[in-house]
Amino acid sequence: MHYISRDIPGCCLALCVFLASGASADDFRKGIDAFNNEDYVTALAEWQPLAERGDLNAMYNVGLIYDEGLGVEVDKEKALEWYLPPAEEGDVAAQFSVATIYDFGYGVAEDNQKAIYWYTAAAQQADEQAQFNLGVMYASGEGVDVDAEAAINWYELSADQGHVPAQYNLAYIYDIGELVPEDNQLAKRWYLKASDQGDMDAQYALALMYDEGDGFAEDDVAAVKWYKLAADQGDVRAQFNLAIMYDVGEGMPENDELAIKWYTAAAEQGHTNAQLNLGLMYEGGEGTKVDPILAMSWYRKAADQGLTEAQYAVALMFDEGVGMAEDNVAAIAWYTRAAEQGDAQAQNNLGAMYDSGEGIPEDNDAAFKWYTLSANQGNATAQNNLGTMYYAGEGTDTDKPEAYKWFYIAGELGNDDARDNSLVVKKNLRRSELKKAKKLAVRWLEEFENGTSTL
Repeated sequence: MHYISRDIPGCCLALCVFLASGASADDFRKGIDAFNNEDYVTALAEWQPLAERGDLNAMYNVGLIYDEGLGVEVDKEKALEWYLPPAEEGDVAAQFSVATIYDFGYGVAEDNQKAIYWYTAAAQQADEQAQFNLGVMYASGEGVDVDAEAAINWYELSADQGHVPAQYNLAYIYDIGELVPEDNQLAKRWYLKASDQGDMDAQYALALMYDEGDGFAEDDVAAVKWYKLAADQGDVRAQFNLAIMYDVGEGMPENDELAIKWYTAAAEQGHTNAQLNLGLMYEGGEGTKVDPILAMSWYRKAADQGLTEAQYAVALMFDEGVGMAEDNVAAIAWYTRAAEQGDAQAQNNLGAMYDSGEGIPEDNDAAFKWYTLSANQGNATAQNNLGTMYYAGEGTDTDKPEAYKWFYIAGELGNDDARDNSLVVKKNLRRSELKKAKKLAVRWLEEFENGTSTL
């Protein structure tokens, strides 16, 4: 989730009401007609003489034409010149336009103090966009010290008028406890108001709160409802989370076909975990027929974006020849990418390939290196393999106590081969060696369990 930034006025003409009649009013109306027909050159020709004679409504409209570059080159400095007189006379649209020019530094030097002055003038006339922009500036400390109370006040005034970005930002502030103490009920209230107006980000945020039970009881059915609304609008996060819920059956019966639909929607937007999960479903035939070619295609998309788990999946398919000819060279390349990013399984498998000389000349030093990295992350297979190398003195000096340590650790983590190996090594150790090795193994396991292992 994230803050919504300030509003910028779009190209729209605030129609002015003339109390007078006569030639000036006729010329002004001709300008309106030309503007509505997108004949901006004629509109400017009709309005500029009126503006030069001090007509405030014409001044605003001329400012708008230069501001938006309608039939002329964009000229923010000239727009500001025309906006200022009506703004000084209380024209709220002109005040907002002046504020945004100073706020964003369009064609003039950025001046947050002047932006705040003019936003305040418009906000005090109940302009919801100006109130919202003031909220953003007070919340972020632009042109003014951060002022949580002022930010909340302006956001609430805007939100109470139904301004969706203000409703969303209020919800976000309460959701994460930014500027104010966290208040999930108020966050939910404002997310709901924005969601009911169709705001995709608010719908996703509300779904996430129901999904995680953030501040109130978890409600998977409600989570699915709001994820679906956001997903239908193309929110990639909602599409992925909705796919997960269909995949595992949260808030509804498991439905692999719909899981594939929503994984695909997210995957096509480049969501790496959706691409990975879609690959898994095609590889395993969940909700679809087994299709290793499609599986590899989706794995590759995620792997090419750097997703470690996908790189490992690609390597494994090449290693095992799933749906294609076995290719140990390609497997090594992909295992290496994943291993260098810290994937423990890839590190173990890469070690095994160096160990056995598959797709590459046998290299015990490299095997030892990768087994060690994987073992220290808790991979029991790598721990057993590392124990074997210490026992045989391959890639390192023979060290039977160290071999026993790793066999013991792997056995405790569920590796049956390691348990058997530890019994063999135990017979070749002196009592003191055995005691020390077991002590080191127990310490490693304790540190690993506590997340403090540095070995």
